Amino acid sequence: MFRMIWIYQTFNFIFLLASVYSECVTQTYENTYFQGGDLTVVFTPSANYCQVVCTYHPTCLLFTYLPATWTKDPAKRFSCYLKDSDTEMLPKVDMEGAISGHSLKQCNIQISACSPDVHIGLDMEGKIYDVTVADSYQQCQKRCTNDNRCHFFTYASETFHNASFRKKCLLKQASVGTPTSIKVLDEVVSGFSLKTCQLSEMDCQMDIFEDQEFSGINITSFFAPDISVCQTICTYFPKCLFFTFFTKEWQIESQRNLCLLKTSTSGIPEALTSRENAVSGFGLLNCRRSLPACNSRTYTHMNFLGDELNVTYTKGHRACQQVCTEVIRCQFFTYFSLQDSCNEEGKCECHLRMSSNGSPVKIVHGPGRISGYSLRLCKKKASTDLQLPICLPSKEDADILYTDCWVIGWGYRKEKGRVEDILQKATVPLMSREECQARYRKRRIGDKVICAGYDEGGRDACKGAFVSTSTDHSRGENVKVFQLLPPWFALPARMKVHHQKHAFYCRHSAAPLFMDVTASPGLWEIQPLECYSSSEMGLLASHAVQRKGIFSLKDCLHAH
Repeated sequence: MFRMIWIYQTFNFIFLLASVYSECVTQTYENTYFQGGDLTVVFTPSANYCQVVCTYHPTCLLFTYLPATWTKDPAKRFSCYLKDSDTEMLPKVDMEGAISGHSLKQCNIQISACSPDVHIGLDMEGKIYDVTVADSYQQCQKRCTNDNRCHFFTYASETFHNASFRKKCLLKQASVGTPTSIKVLDEVVSGFSLKTCQLSEMDCQMDIFEDQEFSGINITSFFAPDISVCQTICTYFPKCLFFTFFTKEWQIESQRNLCLLKTSTSGIPEALTSRENAVSGFGLLNCRRSLPACNSRTYTHMNFLGDELNVTYTKGHRACQQVCTEVIRCQFFTYFSLQDSCNEEGKCECHLRMSSNGSPVKIVHGPGRISGYSLRLCKKKASTDLQLPICLPSKEDADILYTDCWVIGWGYRKEKGRVEDILQKATVPLMSREECQARYRKRRIGDKVICAGYDEGGRDACKGAFVSTSTDHSRGENVKVFQLLPPWFALPARMKVHHQKHAFYCRHSAAPLFMDVTASPGLWEIQPLECYSSSEMGLLASHAVQRKGIFSLKDCLHAH
């Protein structure tokens, strides 16, 4: 069912969960070819790009690149050979012009999926689906960035030898996201879409459709533990525009936890069909915010099946996850917590596993199993004076009735406007669940949904808003405390705008949001950094215009 996937400038989440080893080797070897260990070959415009592709491939540890100066076989120019080795090294063979190196999986550095460089004199070939006139390659790249289907582009200048192609912008795509070949060609410029640089101006469609299945062209499928992982896979998978996820309650047992990646010629689902225990949504590549590839969450009562690398013993599932992070090829793990799987020291079986595509080949539900992914990409950023976690309300506050909340995001400020570069906020009054259900009769408004808006309209969350918080003025006019609306852990929220009734609803994800908070007169600017589970927060902060300091978790909760 599964096939090997190659990566392009928007790197597949599956690849981001790839294995690592302890030493970081950044050295490259000129005039050197690594012999054997071939996984696949892709075409990339540079050796650096080849190295990044190898880094995000699930099993690639080494690579060899043949540059534009390669003379032995011109058809193999720009070839990027991805390689693997059980010993982490392959025999080096002298080969004039070849460049070889290591994956950067093991390096403790932030690697961005954004690839803003353009390549002058190169034609990155793929399926051409749109040709328009453009005044510059910058304009052409912007069109590619603002087109759902575009992976990369080629622009022919006004001095191009073929007059019929002069000043033409060719938008292209490929099934694997990378060019099908690359040719040297005068008077052209090629480059990638900048969606992963958070520069797209298209709709950020964060809607989640419960008990609904999207119809479209099926690309492929993976097993995922929850809808969040499924959505992230779709976000970074070539050609995936939307998805449907079958939950563990899905009636067909073999399809439970199955994530179906889909596309369509129109760019939107062809139909929406009611399906109990199916959940659908869109990829988030167009959203103007960084989407973390790290998934630190662990899943109880789930067994992630895959190729067994090793079985060791650890004290707790977190220790098992850390071992997986440190082992060369481990992509995911399952910890056996039942007593019959533990030794006399109280340590239990830790199964380190992998697969050809980085995702479990099957997920089995049952007691005594805790599974998760490698933490390779879970690099926490250092805090500054402007970075403070959110103070969570206590459970005793669950019955408090709030009247207002904020919607925060980079949405439109007016109809037919543009996505904002500066974070915006708007205050909207909350409405009862009963009133909300009356407005959305075709949808089930459950306990994970919050509704707010004005009857007369005029102020709501327009395209790109994603945060909902409430205000607490009980401590004085100079104090504004960020807190989450019930249900707790509701940030970042997903919002949907009903433009006729001017109401929206938010769906929760199980993590508080770590934020940059800048206080200025009458304005709070909030920039999201990373998400952490509540157990990882350590200290939570209550922040006011006049800073009151950082409280412990206990103090923070009792402060409400």
